[in-house]
Amino acid sequence: MNTILEFDDVVVHFQARGNLLSTLSGRKSGFNAVDHVSLTVDKGEILGIAGESGSGKTTICKAALGLHSTASGAITQEGKPLSINNGSLQMIFQDPLSSLNPRQTVAKSLETPLKLHKDDNKENIDETIDKLLNDVGLNEKFRNRFPHELSGGQLQRVAIARALATKPKIIFADEAVSKLDVSVRAQILNLLKSLRDKYNLTIIFVTHDLHVAHFLCDRIAIMYFGKLLELGPTKEVYANPCHPYTRELLGTLDRDNHVIASTRDIFNPLSDDVRPCRYLNRCPHVMDECRKLHPDHYPVGPEHTAACYLFDNEDD
Repeated sequence: MNTILEFDDVVVHFQARGNLLSTLSGRKSGFNAVDHVSLTVDKGEILGIAGESGSGKTTICKAALGLHSTASGAITQEGKPLSINNGSLQMIFQDPLSSLNPRQTVAKSLETPLKLHKDDNKENIDETIDKLLNDVGLNEKFRNRFPHELSGGQLQRVAIARALATKPKIIFADEAVSKLDVSVRAQILNLLKSLRDKYNLTIIFVTHDLHVAHFLCDRIAIMYFGKLLELGPTKEVYANPCHPYTRELLGTLDRDNHVIASTRDIFNPLSDDVRPCRYLNRCPHVMDECRKLHPDHYPVGPEHTAACYLFDNEDD
């Protein structure tokens, strides 16, 4: 498959608000929310980025959209620097109600991106709005409704239609079903799959729900406090989770398949960023190398890698 998006050693640094006491004590005033991540996304695939809150999964997507600047590294689209003003990258947000203007009708919300990115006349825009609504499972009756008149599933369908309006090549879906009822969640996931095929889309799906990733995604990237720890085909990662963190995630799901955060050790990026391996204090297999240098990604299966010294076979 052809690479459509590439993250090459990307760093996103956040500057924390300091105070006099922290300055005098020599404490750090910032941290890397995304820390030297390299990742390619293939055209037409659905890539899941999963991990606990604070893992950097949303931040790396916002960096691709130009909403966060990169401290170093490069993000390219089809081998070229990103152009964030041509509509080829779009975002579907977690909360559809807050992402839509409460004073605008559905038609107005869809009309705005069409006018910004197209030169069609009013009649063509009206036809396009009707087509977009039908493509996401709604109809023309929704044109004049306001956000507060819609259910959660209907709101997310409108948000998806708005993202499709600019004919994007890549859509970032940030926890796009986490606020929906379970019954509606499955409908939206199936909708994303069908739209991927119909519009020839590439989708990057951010989630903390590993059950959703298993159902929807072709590949999955596991992140923990800015580091990419495991990457591979979703079925392979589920059948053979290799990094200790991935094993923990799959072993600590509640009955709704949500990750239960561990209380054994919570990484503090402002004081603990010196840890070579972010997972150091939570890992049952920690070794001397883990305290010296963060591990590279080692092959553990077909197109499957894990950043863990457990799989360093150089001495074999």
